[in-house]
Amino acid sequence: MTKLRIYCNTCRTQTWHERVAAHSHSRLDQLFGFSHEIDSSVLICRGCEDVSFRLVKHPFEFQAEGDGPEELVFPDRKHKLRKRKYFWKLPKHIEVLYKEVVSAHDANLTLLSTVGVRGGLIEAIVADKISPQNYKDRLDSKIDSLLAHFPETVIETLHEFRKMGNKAVHKLEAPESLNIHHALYVIEGIMEFFYGVEQHAKLFSEHRKEWRGHAS
Repeated sequence: MTKLRIYCNTCRTQTWHERVAAHSHSRLDQLFGFSHEIDSSVLICRGCEDVSFRLVKHPFEFQAEGDGPEELVFPDRKHKLRKRKYFWKLPKHIEVLYKEVVSAHDANLTLLSTVGVRGGLIEAIVADKISPQNYKDRLDSKIDSLLAHFPETVIETLHEFRKMGNKAVHKLEAPESLNIHHALYVIEGIMEFFYGVEQHAKLFSEHRKEWRGHAS
């Protein structure tokens, strides 16, 4: 039996999968008038024995030589997905926006997730936490208003997000998905600062008071 190494959702790591069934066929595309080969296989993880389905679509004859086959694995591999973070007392509109940006990222909707980071989350956080007296009605000014809370290197990074978002909005140029992945880490750090640290500190203080009450 043929084996290949792919990510297993249950084992949460790369594992060997055994191909227990396979089928190949040629499909005529009605739009292009050309056929392309499709390979299907059933895979079993040699660790947990969960079953996956793998579909490989080979390029059409007219496609460039550099175009490789398209591989799909079902269920979708969870390592591609971001785990959304929970923030204490996060305003509802920011929570909804954050969830939608992460969902767009997970669905490879790079343009939408870029716009969400650039024009949504950053502006929403500034509007909620920074006094309007400290910035003008421009995104660059709003980003600069965060300098009172974060190092200049973070502010420079946020400006890079702004430029990346400008290209997505005005030129429809999508950055690499990995750039949005890292951008979300920075945004989540800012959200943790404004909406997480204080609440965790309060929770710690309450637990300490409760413990002292039981100890006395």
